[in-house]
Formats: sequence, structure tokens, C-alpha cells
Amino acid sequence: MPRPRTAGCSRFTLYRGFRAAYGFAPSEYQRDLRLRRARALLAEGMAPATAAAEAGFADQAHLTRWFTRTYGVTPAAYRAA
Repeated sequence: MPRPRTAGCSRFTLYRGFRAAYGFAPSEYQRDLRLRRARALLAEGMAPATAAAEAGFADQAHLTRWFTRTYGVTPAAYRAA
């Protein structure tokens, strides 16, 4: 059974169009939104494990891995600063 084409194009065309318009893949955009949300929650003083869950990460280790890769500091260090 074919999948519905609500965007009027294939998923590959949509992916390429998104990448051309925004400069990165949809999954990278989603991760960036999650990291921004986690950073805001950490700045408010929320614990890293809670911030990870609220921002949509699988667990604290998942947040720590991406947060450190992106910002160069651990979530706990960011929260303390």
C-alpha cells in the first residue's frame, strides 16, 4: 500500500528542500530545538536529568553527549556557570 503524500512530493524531495532552505537536515533541526530547550531549562536551574526529559532526550546521557558535542561543556557545568 502506498504511503500518503500530504506534502505533495516524496520524502526525499522534502528532505532536500528542507536542507536547501534551512542549511541542515530536519533531524539536525529537531536536535537543535531540543538542545535550545534544554539549555533554557538548565539556565533556570533545572536538574540535567529533568531537563533532558522535558526537552525530549532519551535520558541524561543522551543530553550530555549532544550538549557537550555542541556547546563544549557538560549540562551540569553549564547549569553551575
